[in-house]
Amino acid sequence: MTKREAERLRQEFENGVYVKKSTTIMCVILALCLGVFLGNLLTVIYSNQPAAPQQAAVQQPQQPQQPQVSQAMASRIIELERQTRNDPENVGAWRQLGNAYYDANRPKNAIVAYTKSLELDASSPDVWTDLGTMYRRSGQYQKAIESYDKALERDPAHQHALFNKGIVYFHDLNNKDNGIAVWEVLLSKNPAAMTPQGKPLKDFIEDHR
Repeated sequence: MTKREAERLRQEFENGVYVKKSTTIMCVILALCLGVFLGNLLTVIYSNQPAAPQQAAVQQPQQPQQPQVSQAMASRIIELERQTRNDPENVGAWRQLGNAYYDANRPKNAIVAYTKSLELDASSPDVWTDLGTMYRRSGQYQKAIESYDKALERDPAHQHALFNKGIVYFHDLNNKDNGIAVWEVLLSKNPAAMTPQGKPLKDFIEDHR
């Protein structure tokens, strides 16, 4: 380095062009302190923020449980299913299968069996009535009415068809006038008619007016 360059550096140092070592150290210390302060401040800010609400677990709707069937009933159904497979034209087997599913409270299966039975022989008002009851139990109220009407076409005085038809109108379709009118038809055909619970139909009608 020449003498002139050395002199120029000395003058720049004295004039503040270069930062002194002590100044550099002081700046570093201040930066560290500022960093610590900001870090603590951010920690306090975030710790005071309300916690994000956790999504409640969505409870899956429970699937409807199939009613329990006794071993004897299950064996009976299996045997009747076998018979209808081997002899699909067997009206009696289809009817008995419908009855078994009726007793087991399996309305959808009973509807299938009763329908097949009626396709082969539509003459039985009892089967039409039982089909109507299974439609009602499965919530198909209009089809229940239609099935009871089919039974009444074959037997206009069929007590179960008349009583159950009135029940569907009165309770399920909320048509009380039609329900009572159907029960009065039954009463006109049989003044001594009783409800399935053993109550005189006349008293039953008066209680529901």
